[in-house]
Amino acid sequence: MQTDERLQEGIAAHRKGDLETAQDIYLEILNKDPEHADGLHFLGLLHFDAGRADSAIDLIQKSLENDERNTSALNNLGNILKIVGEPKAAFAAYVRAVELDSRHEEAWKNINVLLRASGDYDEILTIMSEIVRLDPDNPNAWHTYGLALMFTGSKEEASDAFEKSLRFDDPKAPQALWRARVLSALGRPDLSKIHLENIVAADPENKAAHYHLSAVRGDDLQHAPEDYVKTHFDKFSDSFDEVLEGLGYRAPELVAEDVVALAGQKTEPFTDVVDLGCGTGLCGPLISDHCGKLTGVDLSRGMMEKAAQLNVYDFLVEGELVSFLSSDLPTRFDLAVCVDTLCYIGNLRPFMKALAGALKPGGILVASVEHLVDDSGPEFRVDASGRYAHTPDYIRKSTEEASLIYKTDRQEVLRKELGQEVQGLIFQIQKPEAN
Repeated sequence: MQTDERLQEGIAAHRKGDLETAQDIYLEILNKDPEHADGLHFLGLLHFDAGRADSAIDLIQKSLENDERNTSALNNLGNILKIVGEPKAAFAAYVRAVELDSRHEEAWKNINVLLRASGDYDEILTIMSEIVRLDPDNPNAWHTYGLALMFTGSKEEASDAFEKSLRFDDPKAPQALWRARVLSALGRPDLSKIHLENIVAADPENKAAHYHLSAVRGDDLQHAPEDYVKTHFDKFSDSFDEVLEGLGYRAPELVAEDVVALAGQKTEPFTDVVDLGCGTGLCGPLISDHCGKLTGVDLSRGMMEKAAQLNVYDFLVEGELVSFLSSDLPTRFDLAVCVDTLCYIGNLRPFMKALAGALKPGGILVASVEHLVDDSGPEFRVDASGRYAHTPDYIRKSTEEASLIYKTDRQEVLRKELGQEVQGLIFQIQKPEAN
């Protein structure tokens, strides 16, 4: 049997999870030819699957010494380096892959995730400018070029790059919607609107595109559509934590700081606690020591599956917040946390009314929102990102209308986005004690 046929048998066994058979075949190939590049590459992947990351890296690097143009091996090497905590080395592997194959989709996706961690924007700008020169209708290259330009503060040039990326890409491509939204955030709403209209025309069932088009047009939107939020976060669940880490996301820690301070004023944990919009569970582990029973609520099943793996939630409920809080609950809560979930609700009055019924007397909500600093216009506003910002006065007013007490707020930077700090509010609301 030819070596290539034998290798395919090993790969088939590997994919089925039969690591022993796959290893025997890979070793058989390497016994005949110790420098066989694919044999080394796939044995390296097998070692990684078996928990031997260092050996995997060594084997794939040796494979690349024998076949330096193997872009699949470069991408896989990058994946392993990223997992073991070497983002710069991983980034270099991905970049080398697209230098060799400018249409390597997976490598481009990985580059975009790690771009901020690379830190050396001058180098990546040089590489990207050369790739777009050689391959001028490459949407992935223009996209990454735009990101690097944006991170260096070159907004006009970044906008040009994103617009070219949209021009050359399929309007149904996953990144097309993001690019169109970013054009608005970078100061080109008219161009953003044109591209969003193109996306909607190409994909009429794309609920997210319809929503963002409405946001860019300035339509009167009271909240983000439920199916949009659910679909958006289901798709986002696998990469959610990694992406937020790259944004310097601080909201869970900031909310948890308030919870810890409140817990310090008590002699025992909060009995019943609910994490409203728990997502992948970023806040849960930070407050669980102060909770008797902790319930997580989220629209996205994909997010909750991630949260379940943390083993800090006693209950996880799939549902919309206002509906959950308004339902026939088995208990009411003495503490609720809501981390960056109200940014998908503009009109907070229904939420506050439902919250009032779900809290115990004396119960407290600690929450974060994006801060609408300009109080000369609307009380809340949705931007091209699809997220709402609220003024403190509006939060206070909607709180008091629900017969709740607006206790405190403080301004904080929640994260960075498009190279800019996102201003937020961490605030507390309390239900009056029973008379």
